[in-house]
Amino acid sequence: MVKIKTSINETKKITIFILKTIKLLWDSSKTSFIITLIVTIINGVISPLNLVISKYLIDSVVAALAHSNNHKYYNLVFLWLGIELTVAVFSQLIQRVNAYYSTIQVKILNNYISKLIVKKSNELDLSFFENNDFYNKIEKANNQSAYSAMAISNALMEVIKSFTTLVGSIAIVIQLSSVMLILCVLTSIPMFVLNIKISEFQYNIYSKRIEKTRFAQNLQKLMFHYNSVKEIKLSRLGKYFENLILLVYKNNLDKDKSVEKKRFGRLSIADCLSLVIAYCYKIYIIFTTITNGLTIGSMNMYMTAVTNVDNSVKITLNNMAQLYSYNLYIENLFYVLDLKPIIVDKEEVKMLKNVIMDCIEFRNVSFKYSGANKYTLKNVSFKIKANENCAIVGLNGCGKTTVIKLLARLYEPTEGEIFIDGININEFRLESLYKCISVVFQDFMKYPFTVKENIGFGDIENLDDMDRIELSAKKANAYEFIQSLENKFDTRLEKLWSNGVELSLGQWQKLAISRAFMSDSSILILDEPTASVDAETEYELFKNFKELVGNRTSILISHRFSTVRMADLIIVLNEGTVVEKGTHKSLLLKEGLYSKLYNMQAEGYLDNSVDVAN
Repeated sequence: MVKIKTSINETKKITIFILKTIKLLWDSSKTSFIITLIVTIINGVISPLNLVISKYLIDSVVAALAHSNNHKYYNLVFLWLGIELTVAVFSQLIQRVNAYYSTIQVKILNNYISKLIVKKSNELDLSFFENNDFYNKIEKANNQSAYSAMAISNALMEVIKSFTTLVGSIAIVIQLSSVMLILCVLTSIPMFVLNIKISEFQYNIYSKRIEKTRFAQNLQKLMFHYNSVKEIKLSRLGKYFENLILLVYKNNLDKDKSVEKKRFGRLSIADCLSLVIAYCYKIYIIFTTITNGLTIGSMNMYMTAVTNVDNSVKITLNNMAQLYSYNLYIENLFYVLDLKPIIVDKEEVKMLKNVIMDCIEFRNVSFKYSGANKYTLKNVSFKIKANENCAIVGLNGCGKTTVIKLLARLYEPTEGEIFIDGININEFRLESLYKCISVVFQDFMKYPFTVKENIGFGDIENLDDMDRIELSAKKANAYEFIQSLENKFDTRLEKLWSNGVELSLGQWQKLAISRAFMSDSSILILDEPTASVDAETEYELFKNFKELVGNRTSILISHRFSTVRMADLIIVLNEGTVVEKGTHKSLLLKEGLYSKLYNMQAEGYLDNSVDVAN
């Protein structure tokens, strides 16, 4: 009973995915889908039609041989030959039309699926991209979806074609023997079950090894990337990585060979049995022709019709097995496409004006990442006044960057609330919140575009405003090195591309800071903004920091206490909680964690200066 229930649920699931795939094909290209469907039905009708034409052609030739002096019989032979030629030419043209639209549909479908996946990745929250299972699913979707969707389309079309041929052939065979017709159907079922089992086995293997394969592919990309090659060579890691990659591929190949051996053995036995049964049918038809005095044309028609019924049933069932197999793969695509973002706009939302009038407030905010047992932030509360320069400091892993992600609504607090000017940030339209925040993350982006675009992406609506782009570069102390490049702001970055130029990490960080200055957002967030820049750039940036920031509210995260001294408010985090708040001077007087960390760092600088003097 449980098995029956499972089979019913599985059938429902497959049916839903097939319907979704048909809709996917329809949405991608209605014209190609309709034409392919019509051509498929016509192809299915042509096969039984050819049987009838062939019967009358053979019978007319036999009659002409028997009446060699009567030209009427010769005319009949040429008539049926002409009809056969006409159908053959029409069939050939139809095949060409089908091949053309099938090729076009593959390309259209591939573009359409890529569009859907890219659109979905743009909708989903950051939390999805930190989930291993999501990456495995999206990898499967990227690798197999277009192929599987098109394979499902072809399999469906083959089912329709085979069914059309089957109907025509049944109409012929049933005149000879209804028992033979039933046997043709029954003897095809074992092959169908066998194909289902093999497909299921193959998919299970594919699912189990997807993460290891993804890891090997990632290592392979790493070995060809300009930024990775130098360290891999100097650390002599190339051979080690090579062995890891090849071991994964070898294990995959060995498993594939094992599966194909099993398929070969089982299908070979099934094929031999199928041929024996087919010749039993032929013996029966020959016997019936002799005993009932059928014409040679009729015998040929029945033989071909029985073969067509047998083949059509097998092809139909085989394609249904393939539909099951391809559905296992395309299930990953629909899994990704059916995902819904957690952080969404409410039905009634407010627009956040690009100005902070009062303050930013965290009120009893706690947060833990999905699947984690420990809280990253616990009961965090603080206020940052409008136009204030705030610094957040603390040891690694204390939750500084998480604070920023929560303020930008990349995550939702597990507990507590965040306010801007007394309004919960959940009340604001996401787009308006994002527009009011500029962030330079410590793992800043290196976009494979020109220098101009790398800076202009800070305000996409003003991507071509060169005055603002140049001003932003000057603020971040990037203008001088940009002018030294051959094509200046039009320089293509990264050596992976034609005429691409590779920048130092510090230069990349200057572009990231320029990108933040490009925007006129009311909140500026800098997460370790000078970790990779030289001391001169860091000095220039923070010497005029308040002037550069203007009337914006800014939040600075830094390990370097020399850069946070100028902040109006310093928030000290330790193990996810706020342990101290105040100005640089007031925190030193408290002689707490801030004072301890500041003095440790200051001692390090003093020791270095003594060493240099000596």
